[in-house]
Amino acid sequence: MVQNFFENIERIPLDAIDPEDRLFAISPPWLPLEQLIRSIKNTGLLSPLHVQRTDRSRFRLIIGFRRYQAACKLRFQEIPCIVRGEENALKLFVQALEDNLVSRPLQLVEKAHVLLKLRRHFELSTRTLLDNFAPLLDIRADRLHLERYLDLARLPKSLQRAIPKPLDPEIALNLSGWKTEEQDFFLALLSKYRLRKNKQKQLFTLLDELRALQRIAPSAPRDGERAPVEILWQKSGAGKIEQDERLPLSDRFEQVLEKLHRLRFPHLSEYEEKYAELKSALKLPPQIQFHAPRYFEGNRINVSFSFRHPQELLEVAKKLQETAKKDEVKEIFELL
Repeated sequence: MVQNFFENIERIPLDAIDPEDRLFAISPPWLPLEQLIRSIKNTGLLSPLHVQRTDRSRFRLIIGFRRYQAACKLRFQEIPCIVRGEENALKLFVQALEDNLVSRPLQLVEKAHVLLKLRRHFELSTRTLLDNFAPLLDIRADRLHLERYLDLARLPKSLQRAIPKPLDPEIALNLSGWKTEEQDFFLALLSKYRLRKNKQKQLFTLLDELRALQRIAPSAPRDGERAPVEILWQKSGAGKIEQDERLPLSDRFEQVLEKLHRLRFPHLSEYEEKYAELKSALKLPPQIQFHAPRYFEGNRINVSFSFRHPQELLEVAKKLQETAKKDEVKEIFELL
């Protein structure tokens, strides 16, 4: 039977509701409220909160955490609430979840927090999460994706707040192995350069490899001491480029990547000179071009060629066949 909740509406002082009890909260408290605040200002509070009495004068929130936050911002003195008498906490949590799902799509981090609460507070099994809640949250029902969401919910709050913009979730999970100061430094770079997923991955991979080469210890830096990643950043020369406001941000970022690559691969200049020397020795005609992978990362040489008539194509093919037998080509592949 459908319950008639509206028989139990009371106007409750806002300060009688416990702001710290977030057992039934679906959304983390840092999500923006501006749109909701404008709506309440213009049309009033259209839906009452759902609360549970904890003693004569105190209440815990069940449904309506964001409305409660908005009411606090708007300095309400009291707020209409439906007082719930049920004791089944899991049933109430599922109702809170469904109330959110019918009003808006949940963000990635919200889904992660829901799954973690179901696992940690309600002690539901992996099978139950996959069978009953993965479809409800519109996520893939396999253990790999479930663990990925649970890991997202365990990340530091600073990383969670940055997901999915500006921070890609996969990069966020990888950043969890860095120190807090390094995470903050990386997030500042993302905001400054407005990096999308591929650029984030490039930057993270380079800095993470440089950290590994430096064998950075897990201890936190002392007061006033730079985070290890920032030290690497300055050592590469990226810091000076970052401050050059004559260049567009996109150009600065490309030059930053170049500096970090050269710090990561200290013999890169030597390889480039050797490659140019070997390529020159091949005496290729202008219509044949060799392209080594950037920074010599990879195991393939790209070849491009052009021709104006069938006879010239035959000549190009013959030249390529002769080139393939030369010792210089073997030495070029040794650079990769």
